[in-house]
Amino acid sequence: MSARRIGALWTSLGMQAVGATTLAVTLAVLGRWPAFSADAVPWAIALAITGGLPLYLLYRALALGPIAVVSPVVASYAALTVILVVIFLGERLALEQVVAIGITFVGVVLATTDLRALLTTVGRPAPGVRLGALATVGFAVWGTLLAAASRHHDGLALIVLWRTAAVAMLAAVALASRRRIALPVPPTTIALIIGVGVFDTLGNVAFVLGVGAGQAAVTATGSGLYPLVPALLGIVLLGERLAPNQYAGIALTVVGLVALGLRS
Repeated sequence: MSARRIGALWTSLGMQAVGATTLAVTLAVLGRWPAFSADAVPWAIALAITGGLPLYLLYRALALGPIAVVSPVVASYAALTVILVVIFLGERLALEQVVAIGITFVGVVLATTDLRALLTTVGRPAPGVRLGALATVGFAVWGTLLAAASRHHDGLALIVLWRTAAVAMLAAVALASRRRIALPVPPTTIALIIGVGVFDTLGNVAFVLGVGAGQAAVTATGSGLYPLVPALLGIVLLGERLAPNQYAGIALTVVGLVALGLRS
């Protein structure tokens, strides 16, 4: 809803600004200020482009819908990331890991899709799907670049640099395109943007720490589980009932993750 209220571009800009500020302040307070290097700047710019543009496309795709189709399409970015990591970063996976990752991805797609709603969209225009597919490719490229960059630079420094670069780029685009915000912005919308910015940044930190501790392909698989969180919260907190295939998807995801954890 925030994307509809103030626009996908301003939503992305606000989220990136909140994330960059929160992380910088936290690192300064904790005395964990990372070491920056000039040769990390090109990586940061590339990450800002490949991360910021897909994020904007994702918000646009969700605003256009149908969410029943867009959500599983975007959730599949982790599978593409694993493929790119194996091809371009030379990681090798055992057969058991490949099987476990495959089960996990199938589970995520099933868990994020209401097949009953999906069938109603067959043969109908789905304007958000194309944007969702582009976002998926962008996120996969971003994940691969982040994994590669984290092997040569401090991951926390990369996040601060790319978030800052993303804010500058998005601000320039917003000003050049003269996109306006419908004022006043409701406090709930501001709170949502702040919350998304903080938790998204925490996810980025977890990703770079995961890459540093093990295989990027395994970390990417875990990062692809985020669509399950809304589904589980809906069940626990709101008493929602999911489609039968979604419960099966959650079960498959758990099986895949347990198998992957045992093998890794």
